Amino acid sequence: MDATTIVLMLGTAGMLFGIPPCLRLLDMEADGHFGYLLLIPGFAALMYALMTFGVGTQTFQGQTVPLLRYLDWLVTTPIMIGYAAYVAGTSKRGIVGAALVDAVMIGLGTAAVVTAPPTQWIFFGLAALCHLVLLGALYGPIRQNAWDQPSARQRLARLLVNHTGLLWITYPVVWVFGPGLQLISATGVSIMIMYMDVLAKVPFVYFVYRSREVFTGADARSAPSTASVAPAHTA
Repeated sequence: MDATTIVLMLGTAGMLFGIPPCLRLLDMEADGHFGYLLLIPGFAALMYALMTFGVGTQTFQGQTVPLLRYLDWLVTTPIMIGYAAYVAGTSKRGIVGAALVDAVMIGLGTAAVVTAPPTQWIFFGLAALCHLVLLGALYGPIRQNAWDQPSARQRLARLLVNHTGLLWITYPVVWVFGPGLQLISATGVSIMIMYMDVLAKVPFVYFVYRSREVFTGADARSAPSTASVAPAHTA
């Protein structure tokens, strides 16, 4: 058993810790769209388990790349962005817009991993541009929408935005020194990404569980605001 396999096993175990709070939330009589939350650690745990057995693993430019990692991100990260926007009271159009920007970013990032220079750096630059647009949405209209929410929901929205936005800044750095410049081994990249991945997803669902009262009673909101976070608003 090599080091990368052990790292992926730890990632699987780590993601499983995020499932129990989601199941408890599903038992609540509240409209918090908690089924989406369950997909975050649940789908990630499935992808990590499959990667442990080498499913979807390919070699590009001498580096081993588990492609299911990017499928995981393509599914789970738009949900995280969309859920943070939902808690902040963003409109459905704004939620979908922010999630789409995130999905495009992941797609471009995947292309950057599987191509060779200089093409990979073009894809990385485009992905980084999407990342900037996404950060602009998170800390612009989405965060602004939160101010119109009840105080408890406002605090949760700001926490989810900050947790996601600040932690995700580290991913491009790892890419530059890993797949980009290849100064970090595939095992080293796997360790850092696994740690950041678990740290991003599991606390996210626990934050919602800890503040579950915002989805019931006086703090609950029956509909999001009319504000939008379409990419054009964040340029």
